[in-house]
Order: sequence, then C-alpha cells, then structure tokens
Amino acid sequence: MKVLIISDIHGGYDNLLKVFNNEKEFDLLLILGDILSGYDDYSEVAKLLNSVNTKIISVRGNCDNSYLELLDFNYDNSYVLTSIDNKLLFMTHGHLYDRHNIPNIDYDIYIQGHTHIPMMDLIDGKLYLNPGSITLPRGMSNKSYIVYKDNTFYLKDLDNNKIIKEIQF
Repeated sequence: MKVLIISDIHGGYDNLLKVFNNEKEFDLLLILGDILSGYDDYSEVAKLLNSVNTKIISVRGNCDNSYLELLDFNYDNSYVLTSIDNKLLFMTHGHLYDRHNIPNIDYDIYIQGHTHIPMMDLIDGKLYLNPGSITLPRGMSNKSYIVYKDNTFYLKDLDNNKIIKEIQF
C-alpha cells in the first residue's frame, strides 16, 4: 500500500499538481487540513482533489472556512482514526490537538499538520509525523510531504523529489 500524507495546501494548485506528478500511483491520500485557503486556485485544487476523492481521508484545518462546498469528500472532522497495515493512525490538523494534547484514544501513529514544519519522531514506541506544508513551509524547511510504503515513511522535498528523512515503523 502506498499512502501520501499532505498538509497545508492553502490553495496552491501548482504544488498539489507537483505532488501528483511526483507520486503517479497511490492507494490513499491523507490530507491534514488547510486545503483551500490562501491562494486563488480554489476551483483548480478542488477539481484535482475531487478526481481522486475516493482515495481521500481528510480533516479540517483552522483556515478551512471558505469554498469547501467545492470539495466532494468529507473534510469536516477535527480528527480521524484510521488504520494502515494494522497500525492505528490518529490524524488531526494540529490547532485543536497536538502531540501533548491528544484525546484518550489508543493509537500507534500520530499525524498532524498546522505548523508547516516537517517532523518525524519515534517516542516511547509511538511515531509522530508532520509532513510540513506543500505550499508555505516555515522554520527554514522546504515544501514537503510524506509517502508511506512497505512499512517505511519517507519525508520528501516537493521541489526536487528527494527523500529528506525516512523511518521504518
């Protein structure tokens, strides 16, 4: 199974298209919020995402307030529990919950966006991930996203399609 994990698109159509060009085939797309806010490419971003809507699991970000009616998938959860290869994932945007404030729910992997700063940490047997932002990176990071395949998570630089960091879990 190949899973793409992206966050903080902020309406950046060219950046989303680059993710899809870098990763031609995938089984699942996890979106960690802030989908359409920021740029004026709302309808193009929505069309591109709607073309793969059956592969999307998404949560709502703190900037997801406008144009969401253009999306043909569920985006209106503050968090989602899902599983990949028998690993339980807790995914959220990061403005309501963060890795120090998680509901009393069992999980193996915690995934958030919001900070626009990528992170991959293994702490006390749990994996904590943040793909950064594909449009507006912060903290001297590059535009980035995460790919999961064969029990390995790869943090990838969007612009040069190179692996920044990888972790098996």
